[in-house]
Amino acid sequence: MLARRATPMYLVSDLDEARSNYEALGFEPKPTNDDGCLGVIAGSTSVILLDREYAERPLPARAIALLEEKPALYIWVESLDSMRAELQARFLGEANMAGLREWAVESPLGLMVLAETSRAN
Repeated sequence: MLARRATPMYLVSDLDEARSNYEALGFEPKPTNDDGCLGVIAGSTSVILLDREYAERPLPARAIALLEEKPALYIWVESLDSMRAELQARFLGEANMAGLREWAVESPLGLMVLAETSRAN
């Protein structure tokens, strides 16, 4: 699997409060086109914040349960299909959100959401 970058992803109970807390630390909000999902950035560090309503749209129930326990890792990869055989994780489901193809997987490290960044059209 050729990972391009990874970002921690947190499930938050109040997106506005979480945004304010990160802004107080010097992070800048990076709004998305989806209510309930917000990125925050400080330098080269970013964090993805999700509220429950948003998370329940693309993620299966098992992924939500894992995300409630601890943050997940959102990983951009070159190709989901080419790394399927190498994946040492339990496949939980696939979604297509914001123009990305995403897989939710349960690994020994916890929940990971893999997002395909390039694919042949």
